[in-house]
Amino acid sequence: MNSFWNGKRRFVALLMFLAGVFVALEVPPVIPFIQLPGENFPAGYNIPFTDIRITNTFVAAVIVWILLLLFVVYVIRRRPQSATEVPPGGFYNMFEMLFEGLMGFVGGIAGGRHFRLIFNMFMTIFLIVLVANWMELVPGVDTIGFIHPHVKEKYDAETDKYKVVTTDGFEIYQGFLGISYVNGQCDWISPADEAAADDAALVQAQAAALAAEQALIEDAAYARYQAAHDDHGDEEQGDHADEASDDHGDDHAEEVKESDAAAAAYNDVLAAREAEKQARAGRGCYTGVAPAPWQDGYTGDDKSAKKDIPLHPDPSSEEAKLVPWVVLPFVRVASTDLNMTLALGLISFVMIQYVGFKALGIGYLTKFFNFSTLFKSPLGGIDVAVGLLELIGDFAKILSFSFRLLGNIFAGSIVLFVMSFLVPILPWPFFILEFFVGVIQALVFALLTAIFMNLATISHHHDDDHDHAEAH
Repeated sequence: MNSFWNGKRRFVALLMFLAGVFVALEVPPVIPFIQLPGENFPAGYNIPFTDIRITNTFVAAVIVWILLLLFVVYVIRRRPQSATEVPPGGFYNMFEMLFEGLMGFVGGIAGGRHFRLIFNMFMTIFLIVLVANWMELVPGVDTIGFIHPHVKEKYDAETDKYKVVTTDGFEIYQGFLGISYVNGQCDWISPADEAAADDAALVQAQAAALAAEQALIEDAAYARYQAAHDDHGDEEQGDHADEASDDHGDDHAEEVKESDAAAAAYNDVLAAREAEKQARAGRGCYTGVAPAPWQDGYTGDDKSAKKDIPLHPDPSSEEAKLVPWVVLPFVRVASTDLNMTLALGLISFVMIQYVGFKALGIGYLTKFFNFSTLFKSPLGGIDVAVGLLELIGDFAKILSFSFRLLGNIFAGSIVLFVMSFLVPILPWPFFILEFFVGVIQALVFALLTAIFMNLATISHHHDDDHDHAEAH
């Protein structure tokens, strides 16, 4: 270990860390658009000879199988060909140790004449799920992909036509070599939403001005009420004219004060709105920064809000500013798609039934449909009910397998997105956590499959077990 980090390797690791810090500070991370189904690639990316659109989770599944095939070739080539040959060191030795350890572990759970079939199924599922889960730790997965306009077509019953509407998304900018980037600091704001926010600020400003005037009026009325009741019997009659003159001057002063307070409250609200727009402009945003009706430069032109929204704009054109954008990843973790987890759950279910029929023959069905004691014992009905519950439980395994894996890995991916966004420099603890979560979920899925396959080989009837023992 010490020799590995000697010399140039330490400086390479330091440079990589510093580069990561620089990128984290200069390029703000973007939370990908989160949805449960796998995203379809844009038009034109279909599975060959079909009309089925390729999804990014399908691409991830293909990569998993390619990696596993390459791994099998590597193991076959590195495996000793005879007992006298010395095994190679490095990764192969580590895998051989892991393989033998898992074989002994599964053998202690599911030994017997069906051990080879059960272990092969265990190891296959374990490797598939493990590689699929660990793909979320690879840089570029879920983050690099197509710049996709986040719009959709919606049917308008009034016009009997489909219209394009926008959803949430970000602004984009053109970077190095003309590559488009999502600006994570700028949520896209439609012209209509910007105008509505400006109008709302005006309404709030007017309400604040009225509230300030009302507060001053109430304060002045209360002050006059107190003055009229304090020492009213001790004043001389000759002073009434002077008091009337003073009251007139006080009323004028109060009017000026009310006007100033209302204007200050009005300007404070509008200043907060202008500061918000200026902050967006300072981040390089281009929506939500147009002059408001009370600002210099406002033209009152609402044409931008009436322009048709393009369905497939060019990212480098001016039309790109009319729609929000999201990243459609090239590759998304296959385990976050229900299609893959459900397929693995179905495979596990089929293999459980297969090994059950292989071990017990047609008698395996008595595990679910046990009518032999129905008319022989008062408790026969219980055996029938238990069998039906066993049947329901076997089908429930499909959902249990599928959603356990899907929920854990999908939630883990979201955690990595969010923490990389909130703490872009130091998200490593969460990557380490997901590393072990990937291992645990792969082990749980494969181990439960092995346990259920082993249980399927065991007869539930003592008579059958006794007859089987006597036959031996």
